[in-house]
This record gives sequence, C-alpha cells and structure tokens, in this order.
Amino acid sequence: MKRRKGLGLLLAAAMVVSLAGCGNAAGQSGGGTGSGAAGGDGLPVLRVAAMPTITSLPTYYAQKNGLDEKAGFKMEITMFDTGAPMNEALAADLWDVGHMGAAAVTGMANYDELIIGEVLESTDGQGVFVSPDCPVAQDKGYNPSFPTVLGSPDSVAGITILTPVGTAQHFTVLKWLEKLGMEPTDVNIVNMDTVQAYQALQSGQGDAASLNVPTFFDAKNNGMVQVANLADMGTRYVDMIVGNRKSLDGKSDLIQKYVDCMLEACETLQKDPDMAADLLVEFLQDSGMETSRENCMADLDRVKWLSKEDWKGRELGVFAKELGEFYVDQGQLEASATEKFNTNVVTTFVQPYQ
Repeated sequence: MKRRKGLGLLLAAAMVVSLAGCGNAAGQSGGGTGSGAAGGDGLPVLRVAAMPTITSLPTYYAQKNGLDEKAGFKMEITMFDTGAPMNEALAADLWDVGHMGAAAVTGMANYDELIIGEVLESTDGQGVFVSPDCPVAQDKGYNPSFPTVLGSPDSVAGITILTPVGTAQHFTVLKWLEKLGMEPTDVNIVNMDTVQAYQALQSGQGDAASLNVPTFFDAKNNGMVQVANLADMGTRYVDMIVGNRKSLDGKSDLIQKYVDCMLEACETLQKDPDMAADLLVEFLQDSGMETSRENCMADLDRVKWLSKEDWKGRELGVFAKELGEFYVDQGQLEASATEKFNTNVVTTFVQPYQ
C-alpha cells in the first residue's frame, strides 16, 4: 500500500504583499470583499490571488496598464509565495480568481477549486539538482528512454529531497522517481520553500532540491548538476487561471472580464519580449524577489503565452487532468479526487474564443 502524503493538508505561511503603488491604485491586499461590492471609485471589485513568478505577470501587466478599470472593474490583489498558501486562503474565501501551476490540482481535490483558463505553456525551468560531488550526479544511463535523467535506485534510495510540497517542483520530483522505478516512500521528501531549499542544498543540508525559476537558473549558473528536467521527462507544463466556486454566481461577469484582460495581456507579452522582460524584472523586484534581466529573459524564452487565437480548438484542463491522475496513481491524492479533474474544469470563460 502506498503511503499518502496528504498534499492538501501541508500548510505553508502565506507571504501577503500589497501591490499598491505599482503604477495603478488598483493593487491592494485582499480581504473579504463581498460579491458585488464596489471599490472606493465605485467600480466592482474582483479579488485576485497572485504569486511573485512569471505565472502572474499578465495580472501585473493588466494592473500597470489599467486594463481592469478600462473593462469596468477593479482588481484587488493579494500576493502569496506559492500555490499551497493560496489554496489555504481559498478555503477561507479570500479570493475570487488567480493564477496557479501544479498546486491547482490539489486545490481542485481538496478545496473545490476551479480551472477556468490557462495563461502559458513552458518547456523548461523545472528541475531537480544535486551538488557535483553527489553520487547521483555521476549515475548515468539507468533509464535509456530518458538519457538526460540521472540516478538509479542504488544512488537515490534514502536521499533527502527538498521541495515545496504540492507544487510543480514536487511534481517534478515524483516524475523523476517514476522514471527510476521508485516510490515517494523510497526517499525523504522535506517540505521547504524553493529559495530556502536551494540555500540548504548549497550548505549541504539536503541531497537534492527541486527548483523552479529564477532559482533554477541560479543553480545551473553556479555549477549544480541537473539530474531531472520536467520537459525532458515528456511533460509540457501549463499555468492555469483558477477560480473560486463561491464567486461564480455573483461575479461571473467580472470573471469573464478578467479572463478577457488576461488573454489581452498574454498576447501583448508574447509580441513584445523586451517589454515583457523589463516588466518581469520590475514585478519580481516589487514583490521583494532578487532577480536579473538575464534570468528574466531566460524565463520568458521558455514559455509561450496563450492568447485568444490559441484557444481555437484548444481543450481546457488537459494538463490538470494528467497531473491529477498522476498524483492519484502515485498515492499522493485519494482516488475519489479523480472526478474533480472533470467536474471542476469550467469552460464558460474561454468558450467565446474556441
């Protein structure tokens, strides 16, 4: 019997950061705005959850350029450091919509979260790293179908892997173990913030760390050895627009306007990578993150922003379903969650473009 890790029950502290002053008065920390309530200027408010990553760049662009106010509503933005505390905040009904990666699946399973759109696809930027002197770094060729994957049951069994549980990094770890024919219980997975995980790896407090950008690029630049990359293991990663089921009835019109604004922002970001790089640097620095334009350019080079044109013939929720079923198969989520990967995908807001 596979031991269940209880992804949705592991809590992380939310880093709540106001985006006020980021070029638009719309950015405020979230806090219980009721359905249909209006802001100080009389515009209806939509509570938006965001993270200091490329995932939420369209929201930042929309705020900077006043797309929300032009569409007749105001975004009230709350920042969270990862998807796990963002999911916990959903349980308290603290936001209406937001952007999320792998954590959306645990949100669907445990908090009735909805997938209502998608913002980007990425082909790199999620990887597991070890130090050069780690035995795993020298262990090549165990799975010939995936030649870039390093390690084997002999070298990996019992190691300590640092990763924020329930996120894309955790998913990458599980995919890595799968390619090695191993179970999550064969290693010691420690729940740790990405930056802290990398710092711990550098100081020898763990054997491996699963990282995303920008820390992913720092590890590569600093000589750490990548033993697994999500894209190399056959998964094109998708970041999604997620929604609060409680908000559908009273704020469906605002949610549609928000999705429209996100698709407009994505189209502009895709067409103007120089502008996008400058904006990403500004966004991350405003959010208290250390970064460089070089890292931001590398981050943007690995993604494709999904615009209105991309929704012609595109099926919503395919990645979420694949990811969710994988978690169930690995024993990370209960089998009863499988139904949610269909029922909690709401196509209403992308249908106008399909």
